[in-house]
Amino acid sequence: MSADDTAKQPGALATVFRGGHQKLFGQQWPVWVGGILFGLLNVLLFAYEKPWSAADGVRNWGDWVSNSLGLSEKVIIVPYLYSTSLLNFGIIVGALAAALLAGQFGIRTAPARELFKGLIGGILMGMGASMSFGCNIGGFFSATSALSMAGPMMMLGLLIGALLGLKLLMWEIEYLPAPRVRPAKKRSTPAAERNPWTQPMLGALVFIIGFILAIGYNYQDYPVRGGFLLFGLIIGVIMQRTRFCFVRAFREPFMTGEAETTKAVALAVIIGIIGFAILKWTDLRDRDVFVSPGFWLGSLAGGTIFGIGMSWSGGCATGSLWRAGEGHIKLWVALVGFAFGASWFRGWLDDSGWLMRLGEEVFLPDVVGWEWAMAALIALMLSWYLFVAWNQVKGKFVM
Repeated sequence: MSADDTAKQPGALATVFRGGHQKLFGQQWPVWVGGILFGLLNVLLFAYEKPWSAADGVRNWGDWVSNSLGLSEKVIIVPYLYSTSLLNFGIIVGALAAALLAGQFGIRTAPARELFKGLIGGILMGMGASMSFGCNIGGFFSATSALSMAGPMMMLGLLIGALLGLKLLMWEIEYLPAPRVRPAKKRSTPAAERNPWTQPMLGALVFIIGFILAIGYNYQDYPVRGGFLLFGLIIGVIMQRTRFCFVRAFREPFMTGEAETTKAVALAVIIGIIGFAILKWTDLRDRDVFVSPGFWLGSLAGGTIFGIGMSWSGGCATGSLWRAGEGHIKLWVALVGFAFGASWFRGWLDDSGWLMRLGEEVFLPDVVGWEWAMAALIALMLSWYLFVAWNQVKGKFVM
């Protein structure tokens, strides 16, 4: 290698690095990419240990804090050893890393009314998830993929709740004065603007630290838990880059007519149905996994309450996690409400005996056979896809 080639090499490497960074973090990824990746990742999670869920991990945080404050004496696994809790932590850290790498991180405050809505919305999500034995992920996304009738029933509840939540938001806009927003104070130029590589370098550091922590679990004889943390990091990055959000999937077709997120969710569920069916049909995984006993009352009522809550808070379970990682204070408030709402209400359901009265387990292949079960659920998702695509053009159901 000549001296001139050696001199040019650092510049060339820097150019390649900037080009790669620009492609990955210079612009948002198409939401349909998220749909494909999340469908595949959920199948991989099921093959690895168990399907994707979020609500029980958030409830675990509420239980742990309540125990620590002496408000309860629940038997729990500590959050840093609970697999779903680690998955949720990974989503927050992954979203934080992705936001920093894209130069999009910032502490985003909100008016007091919005913070209150975030708190109430979070509490409602915690209550709804307790009734439906899962949130939009565990109760709908993974449950439908697992061929459980509780999944489609919660989907109906989420649609009803999103519509009711949208009606409430429209009423607020029409009859209540807009919340007062304090004018932003003039500040000196942030370091990120003086040096545009400050956030990306911090983002790379955050992701590396998260990866090292995941590997560290293996050396502490907790390899499966480290795997969940790693899955969470990956999911958080993808959610932040695609801005994948279940609130938009259920609400936007009726609010603005936009349907791309809904199409992506339907695509992800179809991939999940096929992958889960293969794993269950071949007895590689137990048939009753994520076939919750919430059909039909728990899933429908819980989904409705959850749908109202996610509309008010502006984020579902996972949407709150990744947007909290971006720096949204309202979503941190929503997570606090979710954690304590789920902890308290699930305890009440247990103590009162209502938890056993919310429904039953219905595994669709036991009712109509494997082929018809898969065909029916895929047809449901395709019908949802075609409906929102038609509505996007015609706008018949846009409020």
